[in-house]
Amino acid sequence: MYLEALKIAYKAHHGQLRRDSCVPYIVHPIRVAGHFNDDTKKTIAILHDVIEDTDLTLDDITQFGSKVYKAVDAMSQRKDEKHFDYIKRLRKNELAVQIKIADVVDNLSDTISIQPKSMTERYDKTLKMLI
Repeated sequence: MYLEALKIAYKAHHGQLRRDSCVPYIVHPIRVAGHFNDDTKKTIAILHDVIEDTDLTLDDITQFGSKVYKAVDAMSQRKDEKHFDYIKRLRKNELAVQIKIADVVDNLSDTISIQPKSMTERYDKTLKMLI
C-alpha cells in the first residue's frame, strides 16, 4: 500500500520544491513517513499533503481504504479554514494526529534556519494542541 501511495505522491508533487529551498518537495512526506513502521501510517504520511498542495482530490485516493481516506481528509486544510480551526478538526482523527505531529516535527527541522520566528511559534502552538 505504501509503495503505491509513494508513486502517486511522487507524481503529484513532481516539480515542487520545499519552501525557500532547492530540495524536491517529495522529500518532506518521505521523511514524515519515515517516522512510522506501520503501513497504514506510512501511507497516510506520504499522502498527507497531496490534497492541499497538488491537483489530486480525495477521490484519487479511495483505493487505500477508509482509514487512509479519513485521515488524509482530516489532514487537508480547507480553503478558507483558519489554521487552529483546522487543527481542532484534525484532532478528531487519531491517525491524523499522529501523522500531523511527525509533519510538524519535520517542518520545525526546516524552520530553524529558513523560517521566521512566527512560524516556529505557530508550530509550537500546534504541537501543544496535539499532544
